[in-house]
Amino acid sequence: MAQKAGLTAADLAAWNQAAADALTATPPQAIAEALTAALRLAVEFDVVLLAALRRDAPPSAPYYGGAEEPATAYHEGPYLLDPFYNHFLAGGAEGCFRLSELAPEGFLRSEYFSSYYRHLEIGDELGLLTALDPQGAAHVSLTRRRGRPRFTRRDAEWLAAAAPLAREAIRRMTATAAPTRDDPAAFHDGLRRAYNSFGRSVLTERERDVVHLLLQGNSAKAIARALGISPDTARNHLKRIYPKLNVSSQAELFALFFRALERVEPGFDGDPLTRLRSQS
Repeated sequence: MAQKAGLTAADLAAWNQAAADALTATPPQAIAEALTAALRLAVEFDVVLLAALRRDAPPSAPYYGGAEEPATAYHEGPYLLDPFYNHFLAGGAEGCFRLSELAPEGFLRSEYFSSYYRHLEIGDELGLLTALDPQGAAHVSLTRRRGRPRFTRRDAEWLAAAAPLAREAIRRMTATAAPTRDDPAAFHDGLRRAYNSFGRSVLTERERDVVHLLLQGNSAKAIARALGISPDTARNHLKRIYPKLNVSSQAELFALFFRALERVEPGFDGDPLTRLRSQS
């Protein structure tokens, strides 16, 4: 439908049927599959991620279509570093965005992108954010693999036009999904505390600022701009940080961070590195 110059009666009938399926399906999986089928009528893509982002809990009702979720599930911690999640958390505007519009400089070369997205072979990503309520937003992420044409402005317009359907379908997915944890709010709070406290036992406050920006996918130049320091100063911070954390590269830092997050429990308050090292 998105590739045609004008909307035909057959196109409209197909969209109406797909929308009706998305709004009448019952199990979350069926709702997600019906919404995915509707979106494919508007935009060509390889992989879709559907999720309800929350300020007070991990993303709920995550669904992958076209690929398996990475070993470390999106809602188990990687969402904390996601540019789309952080745009939502910062109170950014609703709408349809290219990954390049929200991601920090150097993101595509970062260890987060390489480790979490490598198996998806992402060449381009288009994301929709639309409010569910004051604490949540429906998120639709469409990706195309390397070698495929990049998303166009027209693709973004079509996905943005599908916001009302996506919002309602993801709302229904969330309402009917079984909870993955007894207390998701406490788990989210523990993850946020652990993220904010990561390395606190061995790093200075400025060094922790550098680590947070690096984990989010920022290059040394982007870190320097964010902190108002020179790139050389940012690199010098990294030279001091790595030995303190007993790592020698961004890849090892990233792996250490997620190993530390695995030790976090609801109500946790402290540097997760301390627990990780005490259990090693």
